Amino acid sequence: MQLLYMAVEPLDFFRLITGLDTPASIFASFLLILLGMLSITKGGDLFTDSAVEIARLTRIHPVIIGATIVSMSTTFPELMVSVTSTLSGKGDLAVGNALGSCLCNIGLIIGSCALLKGFLSWKQNSESGIPVSRFTIVGPGFFMLFSGVLVWLFSLFSTGGAVTQTGAPAEFAIARWQAGVLLCVLAAYLLFNLRVALNSRHDFGEDQEAPPEVENAKTYYFKLAMIFFSGALLVLLGSKLLVTNAVQVARYFEVSELLIGLTILAVGTSLPEFTISVLSILKGHGALGTGNIIGANVLNITMVISTCALIQPLPIQRQTVLLDAPVVILLMLAMLGLSWRRKQISTLSGAILLSIYVGYLFVATFWFTS
Repeated sequence: MQLLYMAVEPLDFFRLITGLDTPASIFASFLLILLGMLSITKGGDLFTDSAVEIARLTRIHPVIIGATIVSMSTTFPELMVSVTSTLSGKGDLAVGNALGSCLCNIGLIIGSCALLKGFLSWKQNSESGIPVSRFTIVGPGFFMLFSGVLVWLFSLFSTGGAVTQTGAPAEFAIARWQAGVLLCVLAAYLLFNLRVALNSRHDFGEDQEAPPEVENAKTYYFKLAMIFFSGALLVLLGSKLLVTNAVQVARYFEVSELLIGLTILAVGTSLPEFTISVLSILKGHGALGTGNIIGANVLNITMVISTCALIQPLPIQRQTVLLDAPVVILLMLAMLGLSWRRKQISTLSGAILLSIYVGYLFVATFWFTS
């Protein structure tokens, strides 16, 4: 990093280490990718520990913490990428980014985490499966599925005067009034979680660990909040650093733009969710990870898409209507349905979710691009 610093001005160095620019040297890009991974790992560790401590202090179930506070923080990259695309006149990419993140969240993250949990259980001779309570399915899970179906139905029609990048009227689109409906769903989701959070403080179960007694409560809470937001910032900065330089490396080796978008960018903007979910499982807090994924999906649809549609009506590509959105709904149904009976996402269920995601990538790459 010293060599990298000596080669550029301080302002340019700042832009490099925050992922705003890419270095001229491919070797420097590899170093920055490594730095991004370290930032994500450390930030995710701080973020997870502080989120669990917040749940313990407030006596709010980890699912609710994951579905609200954590998911709002981890959805920030998708929001920024989608808003930037919309302001640049590429509104169709905003919808693709939001729905693509939903695909990645369930298919790749939940699928691979369930496989990871199965492997760890086999090595440690412990119980396998990621726990998913009935409350998670009928509560936050319902809002996730309802939002996915609603945005797909909205996208079936051309309304609101949306136009493509060429200036032609869009065949499929989401209008501003539809964005208003999605915002109402978001408000209902947040109010639901707020009500559950307030009720859960009085009826959380006898096995819930009591909040710790501290000498200076205000100082302790402030320190905990600083750790939480510092962890979130490290995860976001690391994700930006990793994605920017990974795209640079991929282009250097002449990897196609489509493959970059389907893999590096989709996974890159979902890295916060991926990091928090994996670390939650490793630390034995699977409920926090599933709540984070479900909450992130709800916010991707109701907050990200609606915000972009309020800026300007969003044109939607035919692939999104025919493939992306239906597969999002399929993965949501599979995740909730497979976990209903046993109240967990088993190793087999994880393999099914991951297989659906891989199949989607195959069809999107070799069918819609042909």
